[in-house]
Amino acid sequence: MALFSQLSQYGLQALLWKSRVFWPASRCHQLFTTSFGIPKRDKVSYFSFMTSSSTALPVDPRGTDACPSKKRSEVDYEEEKGWDEDTQEMHEGKLRFSSSGEALKKQLMNHTVSRHKFASVQPPGSPLCAEEWSRLRESFQSPEIFEEVMFNSMIRYNSPIDVAKSLLTHVAKSNGDIGYNLLVKYLALCVQQGKTSEICDVYDILKIRFKILESGAYNLLIKGLSNSEQWRMALTLLEEVKRVTVPSRSNYESCIKAAGRHQEMTLACELYHEMLAKDLVPTLDVLQALFDHSRGMKNSALQKELFGILFYLRENQVYPHKTFIRSIKLWFESIPGENWKGHLTSIKDSGQCPVCNHQLEDSELTEEEYNNLRERIIRDVIHGTDTFRKTSPQLFEAVNCLAKDYARLLVLGRKHMLTNSSNWKREVMKEMQNKADFFFAENISEDDAFLLYATLRSGKHCKFVTRDFLRDHKACLSDSVTRHLFRKWQRGHQIVFSPSAGGKHITFLPACSYDCVVQTTGDTWHIPYKDTFEEKYSYQIPRKWLCLQQKYSTS
Repeated sequence: MALFSQLSQYGLQALLWKSRVFWPASRCHQLFTTSFGIPKRDKVSYFSFMTSSSTALPVDPRGTDACPSKKRSEVDYEEEKGWDEDTQEMHEGKLRFSSSGEALKKQLMNHTVSRHKFASVQPPGSPLCAEEWSRLRESFQSPEIFEEVMFNSMIRYNSPIDVAKSLLTHVAKSNGDIGYNLLVKYLALCVQQGKTSEICDVYDILKIRFKILESGAYNLLIKGLSNSEQWRMALTLLEEVKRVTVPSRSNYESCIKAAGRHQEMTLACELYHEMLAKDLVPTLDVLQALFDHSRGMKNSALQKELFGILFYLRENQVYPHKTFIRSIKLWFESIPGENWKGHLTSIKDSGQCPVCNHQLEDSELTEEEYNNLRERIIRDVIHGTDTFRKTSPQLFEAVNCLAKDYARLLVLGRKHMLTNSSNWKREVMKEMQNKADFFFAENISEDDAFLLYATLRSGKHCKFVTRDFLRDHKACLSDSVTRHLFRKWQRGHQIVFSPSAGGKHITFLPACSYDCVVQTTGDTWHIPYKDTFEEKYSYQIPRKWLCLQQKYSTS
């Protein structure tokens, strides 16, 4: 305990006492070894870090460039998933197995299952000495995964770094080395707590011992360093990742936010465009950060970039949440000398803005646009579709509701609906057929393709009802112009099915007469946004808007 209390005042380098690189006389290849602080210097033990990742390539002391393939681990990390499923905050890699090493695969699978048994394990509140950790490990139900479970718990409960260091000390004294996986988990805890010094220490160790790290370690290092005064080191790491693979979205976004926080908006925009060029879809969080960090700046090039983000929202039918929309409002109002004023409002059913009286764009397509879209849908979607949906037994209540407001209904279904069953009673089907026309396709057919065909062939006035977002069909369209027309037609013609919370009643959200996308006239902007949690995760067309007007001086 005295040993650890002395070391805990410093970073990881203090814990590891001293890092050494040996250069054998016979060959100049690095062998990284690290000694732990032991009270008597003559009893110092040396060890090399061992890797449990197939993409972390150690420097081989025998002269080879990397570990032989037979010694490579069967474990890899999958980017953008929680590397520990019990820790939702850390999205840095999910365990994935290669085709070889079935015994190891089965063993590690069992460890994963066992780990969930200990989700409620709480780590100690203060550092323990090696003997205390040993007793705790011996009393643990599955000693072979004790360290992993304990580190997972430390991350979950955000334990003090000193507690984690004391466990690393115990592992090093017991095993003679620290496994790569434990080192990365320690790194995750450091990142979670913003311990920049410790993050840099781990990075120094990893970059000496390994030529290439796996994605989980890179994600953690970039995230941790980008949130510190050492943020430019995150840019260096991003370049390292580029040399071996495409960086993840989180890699780019961490660096973009770091550049923005330090008012380097040109760099932030360059990284943003680089991210888009690699087909990485930005989160609303990073788009909001660009507006937040640009507040109060008079810069025409930057203003053009942010207007470009608004057009990106328009072209991709992306709706900001309320926090993001407030950032947009504050940015407009902060532009020096331009006198913008924003208001949150609701647009009238007619499509007129109650703030500025501007009439929003109509959702109807021109005759030429409609004919072009219809032919492309028939050619690209209906002739090549491979999707189908199951019909809900609530169809009866829906037909009753719609029959009150529409003169003629066509219901597309499957032939299995004609078979008397608990879901499709014969007398109910007969009653529905008295209120609507029915077309029954084969049971294996694609009824949503029939739906699109029937709606488009019935003319511009025809509306359709489906819970399907039709994303698969939209994706079949080969060019962005046609996809934009499809989205516009969909917004103006799809009646959205909206069951009540208890499922007892059915309501329908009517199609909009105006187009629900970002719009501008130059001196006005109208931006739709989703106001509630439910709206953010549904197809529901937003009813809330931000109206921005540029007020000109009358003098």
